[in-house]
Amino acid sequence: MFDVVIIGAGIVGLAIARSIGETTNKSVLVIEKEESFGRGISSRSSEVIHSGIYYKPGSLKAKYCTLGRDMVYDFCEKNDIWYNRCGKLVVGRHHQSEELNTLYKNGQENDVPEIQIIDKKEINNLEPNIKADIALYIGCTGIISTHDLMAAFYKISQENDHDYLFKSQIIDVRQVDSGYELNIENARGEVEKALAQWVINAAGLESDLVAHMIDEDSPSLRYSKGCYYKLSSKWRGAFKHLIYPLPDEKHGSLGIHLSFDETQMMRLGPSADWTDGKEENYDVEEYLLDQFYSEGCQYIRGLEKEDLSPDYAGIRPKIWMDENPMPDFYISHEQEKGFPGWINLIGIESPGLTSAIAIGEDIASWIR
Repeated sequence: MFDVVIIGAGIVGLAIARSIGETTNKSVLVIEKEESFGRGISSRSSEVIHSGIYYKPGSLKAKYCTLGRDMVYDFCEKNDIWYNRCGKLVVGRHHQSEELNTLYKNGQENDVPEIQIIDKKEINNLEPNIKADIALYIGCTGIISTHDLMAAFYKISQENDHDYLFKSQIIDVRQVDSGYELNIENARGEVEKALAQWVINAAGLESDLVAHMIDEDSPSLRYSKGCYYKLSSKWRGAFKHLIYPLPDEKHGSLGIHLSFDETQMMRLGPSADWTDGKEENYDVEEYLLDQFYSEGCQYIRGLEKEDLSPDYAGIRPKIWMDENPMPDFYISHEQEKGFPGWINLIGIESPGLTSAIAIGEDIASWIR
């Protein structure tokens, strides 16, 4: 019998385990289908610490992103995790000034600090290789080593004697008097049982399938695949800020943007395409080259097609409600539905990395 079972060892599952470990003495089992932590959504992102400018005021994304942003920076400082508070520019042309102003006002409503509209001259001073007439500057955006952050959460969890079952999957759940009985297929293909008072469903791409094991009316997910292309080494260190176009609301994405890693290697992405069904296909299609080149040329001076080559791909789990391509997180203790002790986290896509510590602390407080 465990006090808590966490399904999923991605950034959010690990953040929850870390918070429970630091604030309670509860026994914890973490179940993960991959051979180690953070192999799914969490390892296939732009690694951006978001500011909170995009999200609807009052939404869970706005709440957890703006809370979590400063928590992430603070945690990195205290735990010697690499990050770069580089800031970013959302760039546009003259005819897009109204859209940029709307984004600016949304950021103000969400109390995002260090934001201002800047003109062409200021853009050129900051980023001479960028062409734009107007931009929204956001100083509190940054990038991080996601793996190092997850490794730190995992270490804290292990120091608190949490158990981990890797290469294992939930195949069935039954509600019992003491909580929940879970059937788990382990790495050897055997079925084990585990009893838990609390179950936290942080299963990422499969979070809706796990939720449907106890409640068929839980939200369902659609997959949005995003590919990245890297820029050749001649572009290394060519930009000091992240560069974003205006959001692509039709595809529910922030647009094909320019980001970089700790080594200052530049990349463009992600694209955003709805997948058929729920196949986890991480191939980077070469036919996307023309799209990436076209999008990149909109704001990068001197970009040539041969500068681009396929890099990696990720999949975002998006809640499909009323055909809204930019849905909110679903985070709920399902007590009112008749499932006390069952917590669902469904559709935790971007800004899940930024939000992880804030979500983890909230979930831990519910359990306390």
